[in-house]
Amino acid sequence: MQEPEFWQRLEFRICAEFRGFADHALRSYWCDGLIPEEYDLAGAERRITGVAFCGRSGQERWQFTLVLSPQTADRDQIDWSALLPSDS
Repeated sequence: MQEPEFWQRLEFRICAEFRGFADHALRSYWCDGLIPEEYDLAGAERRITGVAFCGRSGQERWQFTLVLSPQTADRDQIDWSALLPSDS
């Protein structure tokens, strides 16, 4: 899986999570995209941070952090398919 496909599939996965919430008010939330902004692959906690467009309108700007394996030293090493949560 390439990186662009990962972000799109993660967006759909987030929408599925919202639909499954026990709190019915949260079930109307959705995600309309993720924009990775910073790739920190040299710090103590390897991570990607960015903006997620989520909420009731799907357009609220939320911040996200995706934590990576401590061994990740290069963007080309990221196993995107391994980062995608399972459907269950």
